[in-house]
Amino acid sequence: MLRTENKMKGPKPQRVSQFLSKCEKENIELPQKSYEALLEAGNALKSCDGKEEDAINELKKKFGVSNKRNQPGDNQGDDGESEEMPHHKRIKLAEEARERPAVCPENQKIVDAFIEYGVSQLEQGHTGKGVTHLRAANTIRDYDQVIKSGVEARQVGYVGDLMARQVDEILRKGKIVDNEPELNASRRDYDHNAPQIVQDLRNSPAKVPANQKIVDALAEFGEHELHYGNTGKGVSHLRAARSIQGAETEIKSGQQARYEVDFIGDVMIGKIDQILAHGKIVHDEGKTYSGTERVRGDPAPIVQDLLDNPAKRPENQKIVDALRDYGDVHLSSGHRGKGISHLRAAKEIRSSEEVITSGKQAQRVGMVGQQIAKKVDQIIHQGHADSDEDYEPGDEEGYDEVEDEVGDNQQDYGEPRSSDSSKGDAPPIVRDVRNSPTKCKANQPIVDALVDYGESELRQYAHTGRGITYLRAARQLRDYNEEIKSGAQAKKIGMIGSKVATFIDQVLEKQQNDSK
Repeated sequence: MLRTENKMKGPKPQRVSQFLSKCEKENIELPQKSYEALLEAGNALKSCDGKEEDAINELKKKFGVSNKRNQPGDNQGDDGESEEMPHHKRIKLAEEARERPAVCPENQKIVDAFIEYGVSQLEQGHTGKGVTHLRAANTIRDYDQVIKSGVEARQVGYVGDLMARQVDEILRKGKIVDNEPELNASRRDYDHNAPQIVQDLRNSPAKVPANQKIVDALAEFGEHELHYGNTGKGVSHLRAARSIQGAETEIKSGQQARYEVDFIGDVMIGKIDQILAHGKIVHDEGKTYSGTERVRGDPAPIVQDLLDNPAKRPENQKIVDALRDYGDVHLSSGHRGKGISHLRAAKEIRSSEEVITSGKQAQRVGMVGQQIAKKVDQIIHQGHADSDEDYEPGDEEGYDEVEDEVGDNQQDYGEPRSSDSSKGDAPPIVRDVRNSPTKCKANQPIVDALVDYGESELRQYAHTGRGITYLRAARQLRDYNEEIKSGAQAKKIGMIGSKVATFIDQVLEKQQNDSK
């Protein structure tokens, strides 16, 4: 086991831990693994001759800064009930805390007690306390000095006054006594930093009142699965709930839902039929409409293969795992092309003899195209492959179609296109966007142009991924309250990628030219 100071040859680990806490307060996006974060912090201090402000600026340039608000006070992490962290990161944090023993064996019982307490807090719904105790466990695990009291523990990053008292309790009793009440994750009044998609579902009624019971049941089931770490299942149910929430017609069967709204796959059909028959999801297994029965949650063969067989180079395992999780989510939510393309890329990277250090390098591996290479870069720098909505041009890369750079047909951007969307045969998402005006009147021409182009891609060219991308961007901008003055501004809203942003810039430019 390499000790931190052997690699740093500079600042003492105690000082690095304290500096790491300052970096956390600055919201610097350091690596998720504690020992990697310690190394980066130590290297920054060393390169800046121990000047902390300069080191912080250097780390900000290298890793960037997140948008979450600073947590004031020296006791950051002790209570932490307002701390936000995506689900997959909370689960990963618990796994990382267990994967290696403490540098000092005498500290292992403190690490184990903090892990046990942190996981129990997550399970009871105390998200902030759970996360901060797991982070403290990671830091104590990598600390190179024996901790003999709570006072000494205060020298370690993430440990405040409350945790210091808990360390004393562990040293006396061997564990942390938990006096917190358990929270019920399925209750509507449960306060646990619900994801934005859950908040949206709760704050907006279904367009068709008769569909509300389907939305509520799918949302409750999805939130419960998400909260307890079943990310793929949770996301797929929440996305289905949101699609049904915006449906223009009453859903009377699972099969009808499949053809009229997005994100409805074989298993979701069975769930909707259960809700219509019983008012809730009775059991979590279903029959696929390919004629076979399986328990929902059993992974697809390609996913199981990736779970069972590790990467040839251990350094590539986190990329393989992230692509596997990302592909599995999309496979289970009905995006077969996107799911399989990422799963195939994961298999190829798993078999690679080289250590993958960039997306560009990954492109030399089979089944890795430009879009997946971008995901690889994101995984390397952020530790996961998720984005706001995960819909960029090129959704079906490497499977159904390969998205080319948009060519000469862009000359017609912003021009009215012939459309049958006024008729009943328009895709549901087109009807949805066209049936409501923009919240900001100035954005209407942009939304109209996006809908025209997206619908034409769906109808004339069968470019499903590209068409849906532009239509979802149109829906997002329709509901935006401020005037869009550039593509760069639109990208900040979410669900809008570089190509759509370029399209928006061209529409705005055409508007300016027409007004002259």
